[in-house]
Amino acid sequence: MAARLVILDCDLTLWDHHNVSELSLPFVRVDDQTVQDAQGVRVRLRPGARELLVGLRQRGVLVSVATWNHPEPVFAIFDLLDLTSFFVLPKVEAHPHKDRTIGTTLRELARDGVPLRPDEVIFVDDKPMHLTQVRQALGPIQTLQVGVDVTDLRDVLAHISGSDSPARA
Repeated sequence: MAARLVILDCDLTLWDHHNVSELSLPFVRVDDQTVQDAQGVRVRLRPGARELLVGLRQRGVLVSVATWNHPEPVFAIFDLLDLTSFFVLPKVEAHPHKDRTIGTTLRELARDGVPLRPDEVIFVDDKPMHLTQVRQALGPIQTLQVGVDVTDLRDVLAHISGSDSPARA
C-alpha cells in the first residue's frame, strides 16, 4: 500500500546532532540548513532533509515527527529553519516510547478524519530499538533506518516511489 504518512525522528535522523536537548538556547540561524546554540554548537540538517519534506508535500504525503527530546530546542530549530509548516501533529516528548507518540498521532489523525492503516505509515529513525518497538506495538508500519536503509533522506522518496530501497515491515 502507498505511504500516506512519514514520521521522522529528529536527532541523527532529520539533523546531524545526537541530542539537541543538551544544547543551550537561544539558537541562531547560520544558513538555511544550520542553526547554532548559545555555546557555538552547530546543528545541520542531514543531506536531503529539505528536499524530502518538499517532495513529500508535493506527493500529498503527510509528515510528522516522533522524537525523544525536550520540545523547546526542537521547535526552535523548526522555526529558525522554516520547517514548522511541513509537520502535522509533531510529537516531541522527553521519553523513549515512540510507539506511544506514534500511536497518539495515529489516533489524533483518525479523530480528525484521516484514518490510516499501519501499512500506510513509514517511520524513519536511526535507532533499531525504536523501529522494532514501533512495529511490535503498532503493527506492520514500514520502517527505514538511517545509516542502513537511508544514507540521504531523499532515499525515503525513492522508497515511496517504489524503488528497490530496502525497508523492514
